[in-house]
Formats: sequence, structure tokens, C-alpha cells
Amino acid sequence: MTEPTFWMEKEELLRFFRRHKTELSCMENPHIFLSQLRDHDLIPDDRYQKVNRMRSKNNIKRGLYDILDWLEKKQSKRIIDFWDCVFNETIMNQYPTLRLLHNKLKDERDETEESDEGKRKKLSADEDGEKKQTNSVKKKRNLKSRSACEEEEEEEQAGPSSRLTPRKKSKKLCFLSNEEEDEDEDSDHDKEDQVSSSSKESSTDDTDDERQTEERPQQQPQTSTTRHDCSRKVFSVTCGALAATLHRNRFASGTRGKSLRTETIWLTPEEFVKEASCPDADATWRKDILYEGEPLSVLIEGGILRIHSLLCKCGLCKPDSRDLDDQKNDDECCVCKGAGEEELVECDHCPRSFHQRCHLPHVEDDILGDDRPWMCTFCSFRTSQLSLHPDQQKKEEVVSRQISQLMLQCQYLLLYLCSADEEQIFATNPCLNLQDYSTVIKTPMWLGEVADKLQEQLYQTVGEFVSDIQLIFTNCAAYNRDNAEFLAKGNGLKELFDGEFKSVFNISDN
Repeated sequence: MTEPTFWMEKEELLRFFRRHKTELSCMENPHIFLSQLRDHDLIPDDRYQKVNRMRSKNNIKRGLYDILDWLEKKQSKRIIDFWDCVFNETIMNQYPTLRLLHNKLKDERDETEESDEGKRKKLSADEDGEKKQTNSVKKKRNLKSRSACEEEEEEEQAGPSSRLTPRKKSKKLCFLSNEEEDEDEDSDHDKEDQVSSSSKESSTDDTDDERQTEERPQQQPQTSTTRHDCSRKVFSVTCGALAATLHRNRFASGTRGKSLRTETIWLTPEEFVKEASCPDADATWRKDILYEGEPLSVLIEGGILRIHSLLCKCGLCKPDSRDLDDQKNDDECCVCKGAGEEELVECDHCPRSFHQRCHLPHVEDDILGDDRPWMCTFCSFRTSQLSLHPDQQKKEEVVSRQISQLMLQCQYLLLYLCSADEEQIFATNPCLNLQDYSTVIKTPMWLGEVADKLQEQLYQTVGEFVSDIQLIFTNCAAYNRDNAEFLAKGNGLKELFDGEFKSVFNISDN
């Protein structure tokens, strides 16, 4: 038998097992493997016999996965015995998959065997850097900048985020883009910190191919789940009655990385399942979280979501206090959808983040030095919503009122509209991108212009503010008479605004 795996904690070995169950279930002719497990009393004879009687390869794979799933749930305390059992030299000679997994564990062990002096130096350097970062701000509401990993990626290829003006840079939460790769290839997403995989098919050329994954997604089988999703960054998921968006660049595992964003909070997959009141969260998050009616495990098996290595040291897997704090808020501006190098201000009461000049009212520098928690306009409006307009009103009365009396409501409405404009179609002056626009539209208007006028208090009444908003949609309808796609987008955003306007001011339909 090879050297034992006692050098790893049970919890780490269990996570390693959970991550590679699918690989193990795909082994050809697994009867010797199952016999070894039965002989060591790791699985009962009835389960062994059930799979042993199967003849269809697909049935055998499903049966083997069910056994491994049962073993994870019922025999988790014997996970060390499991790996010592299957890492027998004779068994590994029969199954190359086991040899690869054994090599991965050895690579991870070698990675962790740093000298004590080296560890102390690294720890000291990290502590010094953290102290400097802590001293640079006085609030829990950190100014968020790009991660160091994103900076490395952009040195190799330019991205759309480069259009923002750089300010400060500090090493922040390393929200990596998860490469589209098979689960058995633990390729390093951070060469210095991530353990590289020892896959039989890997070579030095593979690294260059992986760097280009975001530009040229790898080909995936044309299944119902992967056909359209290889390049997606965000997935709408559900668990029971609870809905959320899953952000691929935040996903690390069931317990690491708050990758699921509900309306009010960021959660890990296991936390999301518990929030949805589903039982046995630790064992079922892959099955209970659904995307387009299929369990999350399908995205993992298809390589769309990649579980990080056990010894991954990125800010998702080994977060410090600041990383944990950053995971509570969005990584892009709620208004303009940009991240880049321009810093983001985090709301202390919801997951939203903003550029200082995107938020309404603008977040001034002196506010950032205040130790008190900061509340964004969304939260300020929601907090006071019930007391603002308890009685129903008529639209004519609302639009005739001075905007100074209803500034919070108007700021909220505009931020709501900007946030809903996901593609930023109506955010900027259309004359800059459409040469013939000014010949068709005599009075251009866009959301950025309305925001500037609202910030500078150029509107006298609510009606003037609403008139400019409606002008955006009127212009869209006039210019896009023959463009059904953009006409529909303008009409959709108009309906959102009209509905929210009635809700905000409690306007009756009569």
C-alpha cells in the first residue's frame, strides 16, 4: 500500500472525495474497485451486488455514483480508510483515475510543505499589507478595487473594464473567472497560490489555452444544459421557493465563496439551501439548487462551474477578514454595471455597491471618513417607504409638487431605472454612437443626463423630472420604429418605470 493520507485533515479529504465523485463513477469496469470497498467493509454487500448485476454502462455509472453518494453521507467518518483503501498500488494499476487523484493529493502535500521560516515571512508580509489596507480606510464600508488576479489577466488581454479611470489599487478578494474545464483538471487559476493538477492529458501548452477560455469558451457537448451556458457568468437559480442569481466568478464550493445573490444577501450554496429551509443542506446543495429545472451538479459535471482545489489559497477559499467583508457586497456598480479600477462604495445594509458618482446623491469623500454605517438610497427609501405616502394620491397632484420635497423618491426611481437597464442602452448620449440620431431626434435625452440634472437640482417639480424620463422612451420609440428589438426594450423599461412610479407615490388607478 502507498503512503497513508493521514497528513490531510478528514474534512479536506471529504471535500476532495465530494469533488471527484463524478470522476470515480465514470471508471470503466469498476467491479474490482467495488470489491475492494466491500472487502474493507466500506460498503454493504447488497449495494455491491446490485451494481455487480448491472450490464449497461450507463446504469453501472449511475449505480456507482449512488454508492459513492451513500458512502459520503453514511461513511464520512471513514474517509481516511476509503482513500488508503483505494490508493493501493494494485488497485491504482487497474484504474488510471485513481492514480491521477493520488498524484493530485501528493502535489498538494508537496505544496504545503513550506519551510517554517518561509511561512513566517509570508505571514508577516500579509499582516503588514493588511495593516496598511486597514489604515487606509476607517469604515467597514471598504472602497473596493480590482483583485490582483484580474490585473494579471488584463496584462495579457484588454477588457472592457479598462475604460474606467484608475484610482487606488489594493489586493482585494480574488474573484477569479472559473475556466471552462473538466472537473478532473484542477488547473491553477493562480500560479503562485493554486495547486496545479497532474492530469494525464495536461501539457505546457494547456496553460495558454486556459488563459484564452474567457475569449474562446471550450466546446462542450450539446446537452440541454451546456449548449447555451458555456460563456455565461450569471445563472438564475432556485431552491424551493427561494430564487437567486449564481455568479460563476464567486463560486468555489458548497461552503466557500458567497456566490449566490438574493435580493438582500450574498450566500454560499449551503447557506442558500438552508435559507430556503431545505433539510440536510450539506449533502444536497448540488441537487436542491436548480438551474432551468436541472440540479447544479449538471453545471459542475459539464465544467461550467469549477470547484476549487482543497488547498486553494485565493480570497474565496482562504479569506481574511477583509475578504469576508467584501463578499457581502456586489463586485460591480449597481448603476453602471462597471467594476474596473474605480473604487466602489459598499452599502452596509444591502449587497449593493456603487461608484461614488453613480449613486444619487453622490457619495462625497468626507462621508467615507465617517465611522457610522452608510445606507444607500435604495435602503433609505425602503426604510421610510411606509411612512412617505400612506394615503393614495392622484398623479396630477404628485407631478405638480416641488421636487425638493420628494427628492428621495425621485433619486430612488432613477437609480431603480438605471439598475434595470442591464445593457446600459439608455445610459449615455445616443448621439455619440448613432451618427444619424440628431437628424431624427431633435431633443435627445438619456439617463445620465437626468442623473446630472437631479444631482445639480435643476428640476423644480416632479413633473419636470418625469417629463425627461418619458422623453427617453418617446425618443426610443420614434428612432426605433423599424427595430423591434430595441423598441421592445424601451417599452419594457417604460412599463417598469410607470409601475414603480405608481407604487412609490401610492397613486390610484382612478
